[in-house]
Amino acid sequence: MKRPALKIKRISSLIILFWLLGLIWIRCSKNDDQGLIRENLSLAIKAAEKKDRAKVLQVLDPDYLDFENRDVKATAELLDYYFKHYHGIVIHLLEAEIIVNQDTAEVRADILFSSGPLETLRKSLGLIGSFYRFEFRMSRGAKGWKIKQAKWHEVEENSLLPGSRMILKKLFPDLF
Repeated sequence: MKRPALKIKRISSLIILFWLLGLIWIRCSKNDDQGLIRENLSLAIKAAEKKDRAKVLQVLDPDYLDFENRDVKATAELLDYYFKHYHGIVIHLLEAEIIVNQDTAEVRADILFSSGPLETLRKSLGLIGSFYRFEFRMSRGAKGWKIKQAKWHEVEENSLLPGSRMILKKLFPDLF
């Protein structure tokens, strides 16, 4: 009589163990995806600062459209315009909220954008740049996470995501 009860306990323990491992795997998988998405965004930002149009465009899905219906080609032209007219581009990824749902993701990110050759002078004068909120819809494909849709708008400092202020304090301790 004790043996069947012992078997049931072992089976129950195994089921619970596999269930917990499954939850941990799902959670780690989502965290890995969030890390990959952050890495993609960081790589695109570094490429933009170096005015590397090709690398910036690599993060876009071939079917990409932004809020003004610009496709990849039109976005390339927009990048060309910015790269020609803005010198010393500096971009800081502040807070990024990422929600992953299997092979799609929703991203809200605050970005600090500034340009000009005198970055240090701007910091000392308290002129840090402009804040933008980006919202992306991303999909995972054979080549990783790509941006399918994007929209952005300028935001005031008091409208930043909660984590953005902490990052700003680290970047500009004398200003925040």
